Amino acid sequence: MAKKKTIQPQRQLSPNEYIRTKARELPIYKCYINSYWLETGLTNIIIARQHKNGNFTLGFYFVDTYYQGLFQSGTHFNYTKDELEEFIGLLTPKISEKHILVEIAYSLAHNIIYGGIAFAKKNGFKINKEFEISKYILEEDDGKIEYIEIEFGKSEFREKEKERVILERIKNIK
Repeated sequence: MAKKKTIQPQRQLSPNEYIRTKARELPIYKCYINSYWLETGLTNIIIARQHKNGNFTLGFYFVDTYYQGLFQSGTHFNYTKDELEEFIGLLTPKISEKHILVEIAYSLAHNIIYGGIAFAKKNGFKINKEFEISKYILEEDDGKIEYIEIEFGKSEFREKEKERVILERIKNIK
């Protein structure tokens, strides 16, 4: 008598487990950035990866290119097209027609985010704990993505930092 094979039901992954293990396999749908990021130094980036069912998993990243680097990130799992558009609307201030989110190449988003991480660490800021998940929306930073030089720090902040370092050294001499 032949034994019956029992089929184990496949355990469904939690959103975080799915993002950690499968998000990089999803194709990048679109990347967005706020149109005024160069003027203000405050950068909002959304990276949308598309599932086979047409829904999206998003990574969002807030980078202060003048002072703090990457200071916030997070994810949204399995959003519909309407939810994606609603989220984009939330990140678009209603100040003027010029303040919108625009589509950009993934390579620019990648360089701003990873540059923001390096800049934050250099300035003594910690990366938020949500990046432990949201980093899986990004491709690895292994040199395979085209390098684009992004300027971090604004001259007035650089001068203040120099001043702070000098004052700190003076205190340590006493």
